[in-house]
Parts: sequence; structure tokens; C-alpha cells
Amino acid sequence: MKLSVKASIFSLLLMGGASTYATPHSASYDEALTAFNTGQVQSAYLTLKHVLKASPDHLPAKLLMGRILLLDGYTKEAIEEFEEVLLAGGDKSLVLPALSRAYLREGQYEKIFVMLKRHKLSGDAEVSVTLAAGTAYIRLNQLDDARSLYAQALKTHPNVVPLLNAQANLLLDQNQPAQAQELVKRALSISDSEPLTLITQAKLYAAQGKEALPVYAKAYELAPQNPATMRSYAGALAEGGQFDKASAIIDEIEAQTPGDIQNQLIKARILALTQHHTEADKILKSLTDKLSLLTEKQLNERIELSLIAGIVAYLNKNYSLASTELYRYVGKRDASPEQLSMLADAMIKNSNYKDASNLLDKYEQTVISHLPLARLYCELNLAMNKPFKCNQILPALTTRYEGQENFSILKAKLLLHSKETEKARQLLANELAGSTNEEVVRLKIALFSEQEDYKSALKLAKSLLQKQPQSIAHQALVSDLLIRNNSMAEAEKAVDTLLGADPDNVAGLIAKARISFFKKDWATSTEAIELAIGQDKTNVPARILAAQIYTAYGKDENAIDHLLAAKTLESRNPTPRQLLVSVYSRQGELKAALSEINALLGIDRLSADFHIQKASVLSEMGNTAEAQSQLKMVYALWAQQPEKLLQLAEQQSQAGDISGAEKSLQQAIKLAPKAPRPYLEYASFLIRHNRLEQSENMLTDFANQFGKTANLAMLRGDLAVASNKPQQGFSHYMTALERAPMFRLALVKAFELARTGTGRDTLIHYLSSNSESGETFQKHLLADLYYIKADYTRAEAAYNQLLAEENFENKAFVLNNLANIHAENDLTEGLALIEKALELQPRSAALMDTKGWLLSLSDDYHQGLSLLRQAYTLDSSDPSVQYHIAYTLNKLGRQEEARAILQKHQTLNKSFREQPDAQTLMQSL
Repeated sequence: MKLSVKASIFSLLLMGGASTYATPHSASYDEALTAFNTGQVQSAYLTLKHVLKASPDHLPAKLLMGRILLLDGYTKEAIEEFEEVLLAGGDKSLVLPALSRAYLREGQYEKIFVMLKRHKLSGDAEVSVTLAAGTAYIRLNQLDDARSLYAQALKTHPNVVPLLNAQANLLLDQNQPAQAQELVKRALSISDSEPLTLITQAKLYAAQGKEALPVYAKAYELAPQNPATMRSYAGALAEGGQFDKASAIIDEIEAQTPGDIQNQLIKARILALTQHHTEADKILKSLTDKLSLLTEKQLNERIELSLIAGIVAYLNKNYSLASTELYRYVGKRDASPEQLSMLADAMIKNSNYKDASNLLDKYEQTVISHLPLARLYCELNLAMNKPFKCNQILPALTTRYEGQENFSILKAKLLLHSKETEKARQLLANELAGSTNEEVVRLKIALFSEQEDYKSALKLAKSLLQKQPQSIAHQALVSDLLIRNNSMAEAEKAVDTLLGADPDNVAGLIAKARISFFKKDWATSTEAIELAIGQDKTNVPARILAAQIYTAYGKDENAIDHLLAAKTLESRNPTPRQLLVSVYSRQGELKAALSEINALLGIDRLSADFHIQKASVLSEMGNTAEAQSQLKMVYALWAQQPEKLLQLAEQQSQAGDISGAEKSLQQAIKLAPKAPRPYLEYASFLIRHNRLEQSENMLTDFANQFGKTANLAMLRGDLAVASNKPQQGFSHYMTALERAPMFRLALVKAFELARTGTGRDTLIHYLSSNSESGETFQKHLLADLYYIKADYTRAEAAYNQLLAEENFENKAFVLNNLANIHAENDLTEGLALIEKALELQPRSAALMDTKGWLLSLSDDYHQGLSLLRQAYTLDSSDPSVQYHIAYTLNKLGRQEEARAILQKHQTLNKSFREQPDAQTLMQSL
């Protein structure tokens, strides 16, 4: 029986998803697995289709399906399966090796590098992902990075043959046969019949001028169906002039792996060597645009018709035809301001902003002479984020129109666009103080919104709506401001009214999407925002909202499409790029993220946040030197802000700039000598970097200056633990609790020591003394300590008290431990409890393992094995899960499989409560 604590106190922070699990198809999945392991891939695939149709969330089946799809060359589909398993909590050591190979096939190299950086892997999984990352570096021609990666991996895994071969091959490619020879020698000493090692040896012989063909032949004899040995041997035969024999092997590979790129390269090489040149690609006829049948004379004769046609088209809102005809007319005749206005407006409505701007640039004097056209010109350039164009003609406009209301409105718009809110406020309060012009009221609303005074903005918007209750524009404005004031119920009613009057209203659809997004109604919010964008593809706020909705919904590719459109529409708007950085980083597309950050720095080079983001991405890409350089820039920006420097020190530590982090901490202390936090952060820094004597002196100085605080006691505890004095550390943590009874971090640190035995009884006494008045968190710790100590009577009572608390959030693992307690004497009760737990946390490996084990103990081996397989998919490293699967397989008469899983994971060499039982099982197999 598995009686270890299934979750430490840190599991309190983890909540499961809402997906379901099913077990009826355990036999079918097992059939598929057996078929796959015996080479019957097509049979396994068909069986898995049935399993996944009935149980779409069956993780072991999805993982196996991914492996089959990858094997069959359906790489994108395989990636989708693997990523879904990973997203559902699948064991990284099972998923990432296969996923890294899939990424490699698709050329998604950055994702492999991110995978290796983000995830702590070990054993075979670490080796597999490292090999994939090394291959990716080589394909990118970053050979030194690959070599460094392999060298680092060989320190941890010195006798792993694939790593030795990979490094040896790389050294041969870099023309260093002497170093490669040492690695080949090591690999051969481990196994002299490994085909890939023989291929490497053959390459070494060729580099040394020795006869290599016999070694290639031996590798081929050992693995005649392996494409790698076949390709190598075929290439060597071709180089030796044995073209017919080489071509026969190439044909075999083509039949086995159609379209293989490497195979095609070898085939091309053979054809070149035999003077059989490939046929030239067929030249496609290029299509040319039809020339106009009209002559220049004919065009000139009908030019007045173009003006009429353009005006009619404009009035009928056919802006495409209006643009074409009016542009033709303006090109032949002197245009009036009204005609230019109509043409420019048609171009704008047809989304040809640049063309409209260029048109009005050509007629600058006409623009200046006509204030409505000047306003159109300025507002167009503000929309294109080119306010300088309007500013260039502003002196001439001032001379002509100073004092006119419409000119003051234009100036207010310019000030608001440039974020000069105080100047805009003064202008509205002075030059436009007495105006009742609706546009002026809208500008005041914009000003209040810019200052985030949404209450005042809403009051003005409602006054507009009161005057014109049927105005769709006013309804849309009020709806938006109600949302910003968090008046969701009132906003929803307003939006319903608005869309009832105008179902295609863009502002109303955006507002509906915002409300639905707030309510987590993904389907409605997605539908509404897509309808809005369908009506106005140039609406940047709508694009950004769409991206936020899709991101929350897990549809990153849809989000990216909208953000790319948004940044194209407003290249100087940082928001789309910031969101793109977030999405790209999460996807592992670090080069793309870096490109966006560089663009953001082009917008604001003095943004510390952008430099920190860049440092984070560079660090994840492995470019620590450049990352540290970015953080040095941040130091220059924050050098006089102690709180910011503490934040920076943490960033620098993560980027490996230890001296930089220390400099930031010391500067923070210098700037704030009477603040305790910089001293505490510096002391903690010294402890983490094992500078224990310095940290001791630092803590003494802190005590002299600030007295004996709870934080001081906790850091003394950290220092003692770092000095390998756990009992002393525990005492300091308890002292911290005496000084601050609600100090949760000190309590957690004491608990972690108590779990391993240090101070356990003391902490039990402390918690039990406060159990009546203590918070739920403390009661849970006490219950877990009873459980660890095997005091099941007290543990059960404490757990039941927790379950009785209405807002207790970690019921699943409490039920799990209760199930284990009851399983000794009452399997039925144990199963009932674990069922309740799984309803709360259906994706927990620990809970699945418990249920699977209890089913097996109840002689329900098929159902038990199904649950245990799912637990294994989520956490293959748990020795208890491995033992439980082996036990169940043995009960089903599958002794070879039982032995294989224990041997594969070296389960008997691990320390866990059931290790003696596993040893006994192994001896019986």
C-alpha cells in the first residue's frame, strides 16, 4: 500500500482541470500498446482511433497516437497530440523526447532550445532532447553551440553512446579527427556492434585516409533496414564507383521513406557522378495584366464622366469605384477642395490610407486653404501615427484660423494624440469652455478617459445620449464607458439595446465581446469580436481584444494573426507587440519574440521593462552575455531607485550576472540605509551563493541596526540549513514563528524539515496547541504531519475536520490520503474516497495511481492497469507507479512486461516505501 504523502503543502497552490477521465477502454488501449510494441503499427493506430473516439482525453492513448503519427510522417498532427498531452499535465520525460524530434522535423528549432532551457530533465529524456537540440544547432550552422551542448551533457552522461557519437561526428565535421578518435574509442569500448558508432568510425577512417567502406558495410549488415545505415553505405558505394549497388539501396530507402530529403540529396549526388543531369524545371507562363483598350485620347474625352461616376459611386458608398474614377479625374483636371475631400475620404473608407495621405501631400496649399480638408488631412495622419505632418502645416493654419472653434478642436485632438493631457485640459477649459459642440464634449470624454476618470467620462456620455437617445454612436460610447466603470449588468442592457437597433454596429459588437469575455463566455465573445472585425478590419482595439480572447482560449495562432494585423495598422502602438512577445515566448518562438522587443525598444529606448523583457528572452536563448548587457542598461535607468534595484538584482541573478546582482543590492543599501529590506535581500543572496561567513556578518549587522525580527530569524534558519545544521535551522524557523505567528513562509520551511524528521514532534506540538484558533493552512500541515508519522487515527480526524470546512480548497489530496488510510482494512471505502478525489482533480497522477492500485488490490486488474497507465503518462518517474504497474501486469500473467518496466526505470535502485515489495516481485518474475 502506498502510504507516502501524495502532495506536500505546495500542492495547496495547485488546482486541477475540469476534464474527465474514463477507463472502459483499458483492454483496447493495452491491445494497441501490445500491437505497437510488436511492430503492428497500423493495427495499433486503428485500435487507438476507437479508444480516443470514446475517451478523447485518454492521455496514454493520445501519447501513443502521437508516436504513431510521428512514425508515419504526420509531424504536425503528432505535435498537436504531444502538446495536448503536455498541456493536460503529461509527464515531460515521456512527452518531450518525442516532441523534440517532431519539432526537429518541422524546423521549429527554437522550441527545442526553449524546451531544454525551461524543463528540468534527467536520464534518457535529457539525452534525447539534448541530441535533438544539438542537431538543431548544427542545422542552423551554430556548430560551437552544439559542441558546447554535447560537452556539457557528456559531463553528466559520460557513457551514453549516442552522445559520444554526436560529439564525434561534430568534431569530424570541424576537421578535428584526433579528438573525435577518443570519443569513438570510448563508444566502441561500451558497444562494438552499435551500427551508428560504426558509421562514425567509418567517417573517422575516411578522415584519416583509411579504408572506410568495409566498416560502412558492417554497419549495414547489422541494420539493413535502418535508413541511416542504408544512406551511409549507399553514399560510400557511390563514392567508390559502385553506382548500381548504391542505386539499389537508394530505391529501397525511397520505398521505405518516400520524399526523404537526405535520400534525394544522395540520389542527386549519384546522378551527378554518373553524368545524368536532372531535367530543368518546367517554366510556368507568367500572366500579364490586360492593357486598357482605351487610348489616352479616349480616356481624356470621357474624364467628366469619371467625375460624375465617382460622385455617384461615393454617394452610393461604392468607395472602391469612387476612388478609381475620382482619382482618374483629379489626375487630369485641377481639383477643388471638395473634390479632394471626397476622393481622400473614399480612399480612407477603402482602407487606402497611405494613398490618401500622399494625395493630400501633393495638394498642400489647397489643404491649408480649406479648414475642413485640413482637419481631414490632420486626422488621417494622426490615425497613421504621423502627427509631424500636421504639425508642419500648423503655423500656416494658425495664421488663417486662430480663434475659430473648429481649429481649436483640431489643436485639442493633436494635444490628446501626443499625450499632452494637461495642455489639452487647459485648451478645453479656456478656448472651448463655453462650447456646446458635440465634438467638444467628445474630446472632454476622451480627456477624462485618458486620465482614467471613467466616472466623469460616463456622466458626459450619458448627457449626450439624453439629448439624442436614438444615436447609435452615443449608445456605443455609453456602453463602453459602463464596462470601464465595471457596471457590467447595466452595460449588458445598453449593448443589447444598441445591437437591437443596429446588429452590425462595430462598437456594440466590441462591447458585447468585452462583456462576454469578462463572463468567461468564450464562444459568445469570439463570435462577437469576429463579427466586429468583419465589419471593420482596421479597428486596432478590436484586433487587440480578439487576441486577448483567443489567448485566454488557448488559440495562440488566431491571436497572432490579429496582433500582426494590429501592429501593421499602428506600427508605433506598443500594445500589439507586447502581446506578441508574450505569445511568442510562451510558444518558444524566441527569435520572433526578440524581434518584437527590438521594435518596442525602437519606440521607447528608455523603457526598463522592454530591456528586462529582452534580457529574459536572450537568457532563455542561451545568450547570457547579451542578456547581462541589457540588464546593465536597466541599472543605468534605475540606479537611484532602491526598490527597483532589488527587482533588478533578482533578474540579474536569473541571468547569471552574480556580480551585477550584488552591485544592485549594495547600491540599494546605499540609497536606503535605514530600510531593512535591502539588507535582508542581500543576506539571502549571500546564503544562496554559499558565502556563509559574509551572510553571518550581514545578519549580525542587521540585528544591531534593526533588532531581532522574524525575517532575521528565518534567514538565520536558511543559513543553518545551508551549513548542514537542519536542527539549528528548524529552531530558528520556530523563533521566527514566535515573533510573527502568521509568518507562513517560515512555517512552510519548518514543515519541510519536519517532513524528513527534523523537529517533527516539536512542530506537531506547536500546531496542535494552536489547532483550535489556527487557520486552515496550519490545520492541513498538522494533518499531513500525523499522516507522515503514521498516526492514522489523529490524521483521519484532522482530515475530516478539514473536509467539513466549506471553503477548504485542497480536498482532493485529503481524500486521497484518507483513501490510503482506509485501504488497509476497507477497500470499498478507500475506492469511494478516491472516486470523490478524482472528481475534484481528474488529472492528478497521484490520485490516478491510488485508484489504480486499489482496483488492482481488489483483483480488478484491467481497470487498475488502465488508471495506472494514465498515472504513468502524467508521472513516469514515480517508483510506486512503476511497481504498481509491474505488480498488475504480473497478476495478468504478463511477467516479461512486468520485468521490463522495473528494469527500464531501475525501480529497485530507488528509495521508496514499497521498495522491498518491488524487490520481492522482481525475484518472483
